[in-house]
Amino acid sequence: MKKEIFYLIGIFLLCFTCTFAQTSLPLTFGQNMSEHPRLFANQTKLSLLKTQKDEASKQLLKLLKIEADKYLEADKIVYPSTGFKFYVLRQVQGRILALSLAYRVFGEKKYFERAKKELLEISELPDWCPSHFLDVGEGALAAGIGLDWLYNDLSQEEREKIKSAIVKNALLPSLEIKEDIKSWVTNSNNWNPVCHGGLTVAALAIAESEPILSKRIIERAIKYLPNAGNEYHPDGSYPEGPSYWSYGTSFYVITIEALRTAMGLSYDLEKKQGFLKTADYKKHMLGTIGEEFNYSDYHIENLNEPIMLWFGKELNRADLASDEIKKINQFIQQETDANFPKKVFLNRHFPLEILWWEPNLAENIQKTLSKHYTSKGGLALGVMRSEWNNPKATFVAIKGGTVNYSHAHMDIGSFILEAKGVRWAIDLGTENYDRMRAAKIDLWNYSQSSDRWTTFRAGSESHNILRFDGENQQIDGKATIEEAKSAKGSIGNVVDLSSIYSKKAEKVVRTILLNSENSVSIQDEWITKETALEVAFQWLTKAKVSKTASGLLLEQTGEKLELIIEQPISMRDVSIEIEELSAPKNLQDSPNPELKRIVIKQRTPARSSGKLYIKVKAL
Repeated sequence: MKKEIFYLIGIFLLCFTCTFAQTSLPLTFGQNMSEHPRLFANQTKLSLLKTQKDEASKQLLKLLKIEADKYLEADKIVYPSTGFKFYVLRQVQGRILALSLAYRVFGEKKYFERAKKELLEISELPDWCPSHFLDVGEGALAAGIGLDWLYNDLSQEEREKIKSAIVKNALLPSLEIKEDIKSWVTNSNNWNPVCHGGLTVAALAIAESEPILSKRIIERAIKYLPNAGNEYHPDGSYPEGPSYWSYGTSFYVITIEALRTAMGLSYDLEKKQGFLKTADYKKHMLGTIGEEFNYSDYHIENLNEPIMLWFGKELNRADLASDEIKKINQFIQQETDANFPKKVFLNRHFPLEILWWEPNLAENIQKTLSKHYTSKGGLALGVMRSEWNNPKATFVAIKGGTVNYSHAHMDIGSFILEAKGVRWAIDLGTENYDRMRAAKIDLWNYSQSSDRWTTFRAGSESHNILRFDGENQQIDGKATIEEAKSAKGSIGNVVDLSSIYSKKAEKVVRTILLNSENSVSIQDEWITKETALEVAFQWLTKAKVSKTASGLLLEQTGEKLELIIEQPISMRDVSIEIEELSAPKNLQDSPNPELKRIVIKQRTPARSSGKLYIKVKAL
């Protein structure tokens, strides 16, 4: 019996030790740190950059010089004395990264002097706005990289000034944040990797000077970053949408690379299930017209995406890097040719992708992605296209998930649809946060009665969804997605919306099929409870809309799309309204020029089934 007890104790201790080891740094942490620069690249790696002779490497370094030269002439950044410092800290971060790397690569002192000036200016700020901790994460990343990359050329006094700012403005304030479900420390949205990532970079930069404090910061990050990593499970989709995917995922990657380069291990952060699939999610989000599925609080930024070069290197896939390299080349053309249209803006993390580019990928075989993508994780998604790399192809995407999540909208079951180079069914993306704040909207309140949902772009009014008696979707529901079992070469998805409308209906299901001849079928079915319902189907568009004998005709930029109502069989069983929605509805709403809403309504008796089948065909 004693042997069994000791055996169980031994197993317990072993499990405890393994768990502890996953989030604990050695007691000697800080004593044997590698020399500076240690973050993202050492001196050997930096020296090799100029020896890389492939065309992409040449273009990346060419752009680095263009950007660094631009920053030499840039106006001084004016920092607000109070309140948000978010945008200015991002701005200076881009400057410090580009100027510091330009100095390390090209060796010209002018880059060092301007980078040092920017770095010392943020070190003199009284704070980095801890009340909005994203600002701190951005400032910590800027200061940490700047200190590390310029360390050997800074005076001792300058080093101490920057280190002191990192401790005072970032590391110590972060320890005042509680480790509870409501804080960025433990939650799973973009704040987690941005804040932990910036702090980790800063802590690694000063680890030899502040080993105890830095150890505490990094151990906490290693402990809680997996919460953010879990959001990619199992297929790589991201619940906050492509905009915040870029933000959160960039800092998640930055943290992985900071740990790898400074400490030699990543604590398996990249091994969270679905994370390495998320680059495919990003590619599937891009429609045929070159715009993304802009669900949730989507911001149009038109930035390049540096982390795609990291994913390309990590997975040895040239196809993940190819679009990014094209954007870099396009941006260089914009900068060097005044007549070239300006469609791409440079991401402030651009210098990091120079370090992540793998020249051998240029010889790698391109992987062809499937035309049908289904994600069943925290955010269920279905994406279908008739073909890749054809701007006239048919593309349709639909989302499930829940309303009760960071940056979410009342858009469960909503879809976008493209054909013939036109997006016919649209999503408007985010409303301007400053407009919402000015209107006293409780911006981050996702409760059922929140006034967030009175905002047109965030609420039910602006999405391609079903409505039951005109009510909002339920925040306590969660819609799942499965692949549709269909014949005759169709691909598609079935979205179970029952929990989203459970107070009104017994069952609600939406099926979307992309058929072999490139038409799209939208099939909605529901079963009412003990009360009769008015069921409304919404379709938002910027096309010209007119009624026909069998449904509707949409016209835009010389193209036409037909909506044919197949069920109910008689058009007398439905009513069709075409509403003009260009003007803002509320104080917080932006205008939406040329916006129309198609509303198809029908009554369904109590304890009955109803359906609406629509066939969509480009003419």
